[in-house]
This record gives sequence, structure tokens and C-alpha cells, in this order.
Amino acid sequence: MRETRSRPDGISARSGRSPVRVGDWVLHADLAVLRQNGAEVRLAAKALHVLLVLLDAGEAGVARDTLLDEVWGENYPSDTVVSRAIADLRSAFGETAGEQSYIRTLPKFGYQLVASRNSVDDIVAAEIVPTDRRRLIWTTAGVVVLALALFIPQWKNGREQSRSAVLRLPVARPLTSAPGLEHQPRVSPNGDWVVYAALRPDRPDWDLFRVATADGVSQTVAATPGVSEHGPAISPAGDEVAYARMSDDGCEIVVQSIVLGIPKSVANCTMKFPTTVDWSPDGRWLVFTALEADDERGYRRLYRVDRNSGEKHKLTSAVSPTGSDYYPRFSPSGKQVAFLRGEPQPDHRSTLWRVDVATGEEQQLADLPSQIGGVTWIDETTVAYPYDNGGQFELRRRNLSTGEETRFERTGLFHPDYHADTQMLVATLQSSERDVATLTVDGLVVSVAPSTSDDHHAALSPDEAFVAFISRRSGFAELWIANTTDHTTRRLTRFDGTTVRYPDWHPFEQRILYTVQTDAGERLFETDLVSGSSSRIGNSNSEATNPRWMANGRQWVYGCNDSGGWAICIGDNEGERRIASGFFRPVPLDDNSVAVTDSTGVLYQMSIDDGEVDVLFDRLPADGRFGWSVAGDLLIYSVPAGPGNAGQLVRRNLSSNNERVLYEGPMPLADTSIGVGIKSGLIVFTRLQAASDDLVIFDSVTLN
Repeated sequence: MRETRSRPDGISARSGRSPVRVGDWVLHADLAVLRQNGAEVRLAAKALHVLLVLLDAGEAGVARDTLLDEVWGENYPSDTVVSRAIADLRSAFGETAGEQSYIRTLPKFGYQLVASRNSVDDIVAAEIVPTDRRRLIWTTAGVVVLALALFIPQWKNGREQSRSAVLRLPVARPLTSAPGLEHQPRVSPNGDWVVYAALRPDRPDWDLFRVATADGVSQTVAATPGVSEHGPAISPAGDEVAYARMSDDGCEIVVQSIVLGIPKSVANCTMKFPTTVDWSPDGRWLVFTALEADDERGYRRLYRVDRNSGEKHKLTSAVSPTGSDYYPRFSPSGKQVAFLRGEPQPDHRSTLWRVDVATGEEQQLADLPSQIGGVTWIDETTVAYPYDNGGQFELRRRNLSTGEETRFERTGLFHPDYHADTQMLVATLQSSERDVATLTVDGLVVSVAPSTSDDHHAALSPDEAFVAFISRRSGFAELWIANTTDHTTRRLTRFDGTTVRYPDWHPFEQRILYTVQTDAGERLFETDLVSGSSSRIGNSNSEATNPRWMANGRQWVYGCNDSGGWAICIGDNEGERRIASGFFRPVPLDDNSVAVTDSTGVLYQMSIDDGEVDVLFDRLPADGRFGWSVAGDLLIYSVPAGPGNAGQLVRRNLSSNNERVLYEGPMPLADTSIGVGIKSGLIVFTRLQAASDDLVIFDSVTLN
């Protein structure tokens, strides 16, 4: 019996490694990415660890058991995790089915990395530009582009600058994806991780977590029942976190060692108020919000406290319009603090301010229409803050010297934190997305692979052990699968920049059929789960929707559209043909027929031989454009959301016409899919996830 290591350290395995060329790609282990001619593929933590073990082994190859020991230790559900990691690596390298030009399977043993490997000295210099030089290149290019395209002032009446300039951000990648609210991100001094506050749906308290920027691996920082940990800030040395601890007994500002995890109180913030904390650049001072007894108006002001002696000083005194002060942030030099000042009820209006730490002089910078937002410094003269424009957050950059403002093209962002050294922007993305849920026979609703990354169009596998679905976890709509038992997930496609939709499992092979939107239209593709390869299958129509395998596994049926309008088409390896026009959304039945709808929502049974139809049901909601499925005599369909996004999932017996509401709750305002498990009784459907905010990260953002 082999011994396994219980906690393999994937972070240490990649730390300190220089870039290395693997075949046509350059592996940057410290960043967990493969790069090739400007393209970049991000590797999951386990896949990267497997690749490093193979790389270190050289031509000898590595046994499967050794990979399990080195990468997973005792923490794996089955040895199929190795196959999944290998498939992900082959997909990342762009290998086609059976090619094995990068990773070779050694029968009854393991795997071998066979692609050529060169040390860092052999890599083209442009690929490994030193950090300072790369920063200079990005900064110079950014300054030129911004100067030419964004910040050419246009004056109104000779004085007022236009606010029409737009700052375009790079493509965002998700940093977190979990149910609940994730707020107040702060980047560590080296840019390796982000600490944030999270409020999960299953508990009433805010907790603190940190997440690695390279691979998204998260760790708990502070989670105490009955206590809310809020407003985290990271020390300049990166070894401590300061935050507010709030309970029914009051509020205190604490400092906690990252290693030891023991909070030490340094100041009292008087009452349970969700303040944020910030650390001065020299590491001596903490600034926060507090209510003191000597404030006759009862407004909360900013205080700073010496983290060593506990000496506390009042920083703001509201010499300007009334309101409470919150969201303080030290400038890069530590000489200024930017903050928000909120008006009391009923206005709930905020103003953006700064205060000189040495003199106490306060200056109002801008009016804001709401109290939610936060602020971050770009440099000593520039800040970025969110602006609530009719319920939609706009992130804006403001030059404090000139008053010039530039809005960011991406909306829905608040609680920004800009890390100047790595040119990284992290923010909370306001969202309310779809998620995939299962309804059990006893009425229990369980989310599959819980996330808030817009998961939808779910399909049960034939053995009902997995769900295929579409998710935006990678930043694009891609095909994923999730285990219905432990909810572990795996990404199957990498069509970054396109849209994948409508997955369907082959009835007895490990293949999934789906559509991909291309410049030429929507095309049919399939992915082999064993090899990880994806390939196009024939369809000549300009549009294809809702493809489904027929029960024989040799044919597929789908909604097709060309110059002749929408119809039902059927295809196989020999070609395809149109069955009948004017119908949509085919669902194969047990015999040689499909269920379809027309534009009025009537549900039919259609013969694939001659296109003849019989009416099954005459009143599908929303003209049949929302989710429905037929299994035997059972019709399961969704009722679109009404007031308050409350919709229903209904079961109807087509023989007896009896109906029963199975689920009532938030439902999406767009089309969805429903899957029925004959063996397990599971019903898979799409619902509307409650309002949930996730963290997103933008790299190479030149804002100064």
C-alpha cells in the first residue's frame, strides 16, 4: 500500500521557476499561464502542478499513482482527476484527438511530456521582458494611447471640460465565483492575493477571505459566528490584516497576523457600523470611522490610530456640509486621505472629499447620488470611484488637480482597488445571474456547482451523474460539466471570445453536442470527454439552435434557419435534411419522433420521417420560448417570471391533464433548458440567482 502526502503544496511547486519553452508555448509557472504569439491560456492549479511534475521528470515519465501523490495527496474523490487534468493540459496546448505531440500516454503506467523543452536562456527575449521594462512598455503605450484617444480636453464655454471620454479596460477575468456578496477587495503589496469581505446566503455575518490572483484558490482569514468581520486592509509588509469586528456588543478595530490568525484590538469604533479600514504606507497608522460621545450632531467621523501605541486622533470634523464620513483611503504618500461623506436621511446623497493629514484641511471633490461605492488612489493626484447612474454603477477616474473626469466603459463595478506596481485593478461586479439547480423527488432544490457566473442551459448525462451546462466562469460562455453528487466542475471548451450554447449528451458515448456562434453563424460542434478534443460537425444552415441527439446515437436534430426561415432539421454523418418549416426547439421522444413548438406555443409530436404532427399541449407559456421538456407522459415546463421575478416550474401529465407546481421562486427573464432524470427523478433547470456580487480582476491597466 502506497503512502500519500496529505497536503501537497502547489504554490511552492511553482514558486521561483523561470519561464520555460514547452513546444510552441512558453510556460510561466509563477503566473500559471501558457503564452504563444500574444495568446495566453490560464491553467488551473492542479493542471499546472501536474505539468510541473511531468516537466521535472523529463523523458522518464510519471506514473498515475505518483501524480496522485505529488499533486492531490489524499484529497481526491477518484483517480479520474488525473485524466481530467491531462485532458485540460492537452486542450490548453491545442492538441487534437489522438495527437499526443505534447503529452504521451504510457499504457498501464502514466504519462510523459514529449514536447521539446528549452530553458529560460533559449526563450526569445521579447517573451521574457524584465518586470521593470515590461512595466515601462505598458506604461508608455498606455500613456500614448490615453493621451491621443481619451484625455484630449474639450471645453464648454471656454472653461468646463467634457466628461464624454471613455477609458476601455482589458477583458476581465473572474477572481471569485460563489453565492452571496463579495465586497471591499484589497490587493496585497506583491499582488499575489486579494483579501475581501463576503456575506454568504446561509449565514448572517460578514466573513473575511483571501484569494490567490493566479489560480483563484481561496482561504479563510476570519469567520466568527455572531461577529461580522468587515472592511479589511493589508499592511504594507503584507503580513497583517486590519479590519473591523462588529457584534451586538459594539465595534472594534483589530490587527491580525496572516500566519497566526489571532486578532489584537487597537481601537474602539463605538458601535456596530460597517466601517472600512486603511493602513498608512509607512505601516504606523490605521484610519477608520467612529462615533464619539463629544460629537453633538451624532455623525461618524474619521479617526486615525497608532497601531503600536493605540494613540487616536480625530481626522475630520465636517467643517463643510453635514454627514457621516466613511470609506477612507490613504494616498500613496500617506499625506492625504480620500473619503466619502454621506448626507443623513432622506437624501442618502454622498460627496467625495479629501483631507490633508498634517493640517486637517478638508476639500470637497465631487457630488455622488448614493452612499455606496468606495474609492481608490491611482497616484497622488488621481482617484477612481464608482458613480451610481440610475441604478447602474459607473466607475470614474478623477484628476484632483484639474477636476477632469473619465468614465470606464465597463459598468457595474464598485469597491475598486488599484495596484499600481502590477497594474492590476480589482473590483466588485454587481450582478444577478442565472444558475443551474436540481429539484429532487422530495422537493429539495439544490444548486449544481454553486457559483454566480451565469450558469444556464443544463443537460443531464445518460447515467444522471453529471450535468453539462454553459457558464461564464472563464469570462466567456463556455461548456462545463459538474458532478451531481459532489458538485466538482470541469471546463470542456476553450473558444475564448465566442458563445457556446445548448449542450446535449450522446446517449451512450462520452460526447457532448452543442452550438458555437461564429462569424459565419451558429455552428454545431461536439467535444469528446475522453480526449478533450472539440470538432465541428456538419450543418450548412446559417443558424442552429437546441441540437439534440436522437435515441439511436447516429442522428442529431436541431432548429435550423437559413433564407427559408426557421425549421426542424435532422443530420448524420452522411448529410442533413429539413423535416418541416415553422417549428422550433426539438426534443427527441422514445420513438422515431420529436416534440416541437410553433410560434404560438402549441406543443406537437412530430415524425422525423414525414414531418406529420399531432398536438400534445396547446398552451405553453410565453409561446413556448421558455424551458420545457417531455419524458414519457410527463411535460415539465417553466412559467416566466412575473412581478418580483417569481416564476414556476410545472409538471403536467399529458394523459390525464393533471398539473402540479413543483417549484416557485426567482426565474430568469430569458429562455432556459430543463432536463429530466428518469432513473433518479432529478429535474435540472435554470433559476435566477439572488443578487450576488463577485470580484473581477483586470490586468495591465495603465491608469496614470
